[in-house]
Amino acid sequence: MGDGKIKEFIGEMQSFLKEEQVITDREGMSHFCYDATEIRFMPNVVLLPYTAEEVSCIMKIAYEMDLPITPQGGRTGLSGGALPVKGGIVLSLLKMNRILEIDRKNLQIVVEPGVIAADLQEALKGHNLFFPPDPSSTVESTLGGNVAENAGYTRAVKYGVTRDYVLGLEAVLPDGEIINVGGRTVKNVTGYDLVSLLVGSEGTLAVVTKIICKVLPKPAFRRTCISYLDDLGSAADLVVAIFEGGILPSAIECMDNTSINCVADYLARTESLRREAAVLVLIEVDGTHQGAVDAEAQRILDLCNGMAGMIESRLAENDDQAEQLWRIRRETLPALKAKGKDHLEADVVVPRYRLPFLMKAIKSAETGKTVKVATFGHAGDGNLHVTIQYRKRNFAELEEANELLGEIYRKAVDMDGKLTGEHGVGITAKEYMKIQMTPGEIALMKRIKQAFDPKGLLNPEKIFPDENE
Repeated sequence: MGDGKIKEFIGEMQSFLKEEQVITDREGMSHFCYDATEIRFMPNVVLLPYTAEEVSCIMKIAYEMDLPITPQGGRTGLSGGALPVKGGIVLSLLKMNRILEIDRKNLQIVVEPGVIAADLQEALKGHNLFFPPDPSSTVESTLGGNVAENAGYTRAVKYGVTRDYVLGLEAVLPDGEIINVGGRTVKNVTGYDLVSLLVGSEGTLAVVTKIICKVLPKPAFRRTCISYLDDLGSAADLVVAIFEGGILPSAIECMDNTSINCVADYLARTESLRREAAVLVLIEVDGTHQGAVDAEAQRILDLCNGMAGMIESRLAENDDQAEQLWRIRRETLPALKAKGKDHLEADVVVPRYRLPFLMKAIKSAETGKTVKVATFGHAGDGNLHVTIQYRKRNFAELEEANELLGEIYRKAVDMDGKLTGEHGVGITAKEYMKIQMTPGEIALMKRIKQAFDPKGLLNPEKIFPDENE
């Protein structure tokens, strides 16, 4: 794309957007060139619309001028899905951040895509409601980004993921047309389910400008149990025993020994973590009746104490203690990043019982290698986060890390798993798509992309492997 075309486009934008909505200086644009992967691509211009009509006008002009456009939210993604790989236009939706409606009678909300997840939860708290899909990046991630990636996190085992709560969407197609799919009804089988198609499409099919979601009454009580085990297989048996016991936890999370020790160093906790444990398991139950919640928590504690390889197991005595336990899990990725090394990350998912065995297989694959691997994730739904750490600018270790990453993807697929559970394909996993999908399946998805975006201008270079690979 030539400088002249970009200047012409910027001039068009300045004719109807305010000065603060058009960012062209390098320092200002640098805030929009990266996400949580820490990979960087500099755009040519950043736009911050306030309305769907402004988004529509921007998209129409960009489409006519054949300019690539990349939608962005809070830039907390871990797959590079919101990076302007081909430069061009970054369309930041952070200014579209209004909670338009909280409908208590129908248990629904209407929000704009730039609403921060934590702000939504705070607003719902006053109505004794909550929105279950709440990722760990809640203080920065936006609802639009969570819709784009079909975010999950800890509560997915009981409450499901973002797609399970989205009823309707207003979205802008690459040529500027505004569409409305789904709506305010719980049931709707009129035609194809375009809502489910757009949720999780990583911003490659349309730009979401309004979201209608269902919400739930907030559970009044919760209890959290922490367990340390000396064997990953025992952790798998514990998860199975909980479900076979007729208990549906709101969360089951796990961390391996490397993760435990990183968090222990990072938090410098006065209450020491069991550094010798092979795996830490956090289990939470919630509900509306305290007696029932307490009884389930005690049953879980009894199951934990009956497991072979159990080092220690106990219940949090109150909400403050529970919050301290959950902080251990939330701070895992920041703790790993604080080590100061470069890293590759995977977000593989396997059938629930196989997750600890995948952790064991990864540990075996790490043996003899220079790079270090930490694994942690959602034991309740089989979603494992893998962080491969290597020394900065050490190309031999980078090559080793990439080889190990490919091996991890293959091991996950061999266990009837998938490449990504909630982070998306983006740019970091796209070259591994052929491990999971056939050429025919990839071609079908490309035809869907072509139907929405015939010029290939919206969030380009994402999801699909390069043609020459």
